[in-house]
Amino acid sequence: MRDESSGILEARVWVKDASGSALIGERFRKQDGLLTMTWHVDPKSILGVMWVEEVNGNGGNASAS
Repeated sequence: MRDESSGILEARVWVKDASGSALIGERFRKQDGLLTMTWHVDPKSILGVMWVEEVNGNGGNASAS
């Protein structure tokens, strides 16, 4: 379970490949307004397209990078 000190979850980062999609990171906004990124994999190991899913309702559009 996530610790409340992480902040508000704003976005999830996914990578998609032939075997499906995998959650590789999450972006949080802390109470002081700073953004933090929590990676579930080594960011240097990411190859290919990442999909950013906005989860807080602000954006409404997902983006690929």
